[in-house]
Amino acid sequence: MSKGNKDTIEKKRINQFGDYEDTSEMSCSDWNERWKKEQTQFHVPKVHPMLEKHIDRLTDGKTNLRIFVPLCGKSIDLKWLADQGHEVVGCDCSETGCKEVFERDNIPYTNEYRHNVKSKLLKATDRKLSLYVGDFFNLQRKELGEFDCIWDRGSFVAIPVTKRQEYADIILSIMTNETRYLLDCFKVDNTYFGGPPFNCTETHVKECFDTQCRVEKIDDRDALTKWQTEVWKVDTFLEELYMIRLK
Repeated sequence: MSKGNKDTIEKKRINQFGDYEDTSEMSCSDWNERWKKEQTQFHVPKVHPMLEKHIDRLTDGKTNLRIFVPLCGKSIDLKWLADQGHEVVGCDCSETGCKEVFERDNIPYTNEYRHNVKSKLLKATDRKLSLYVGDFFNLQRKELGEFDCIWDRGSFVAIPVTKRQEYADIILSIMTNETRYLLDCFKVDNTYFGGPPFNCTETHVKECFDTQCRVEKIDDRDALTKWQTEVWKVDTFLEELYMIRLK
């Protein structure tokens, strides 16, 4: 085997979808292809355990709050939060996923195009639930407004590592001194596993947020399942939860 061929083979890493395509810089079109193939095992078919466990920490026991859920997919969390009386705004590049949020529970909604953020806006007509369908990085504070809470389940660790600071800057722009930002991350060895998710330590979180925010790790758990061991071929997968608030 030539050195060139050997290097090419060594550089290939299995991704979360079980193939060897490079997923380190996935675009919206790349994610939509995965949705078309129904490769959405990342979806949690119930309210996320970390959200359910720490909901009072996120909302401070208050109701009628504005809550942002970035890269939400078809998350069960969206309706669950709205049912508690909150105004919920999500975003995802998958129109299939966003529409399912409404259609699986027969929630009537409108559909309009928001030119300033190059996104469709799906908006429930019977409750405060809105989802932007488009590229997260097109979102702007003047369109979104400010939020009391942000629930980030694996969004920060799904985007390309090279775009983490850009992502953080958008999140910071919609925060106020009262905002509670619950950030769910993972520690995973990306040496042979190509992601996403991409490894994220407390140091990585602080590199993006520490200059403007207080970053506190409030929980962690062993999140290793057969999906990680059999498909990703990793031995450890640790979930960590952070509370982030402006200083």
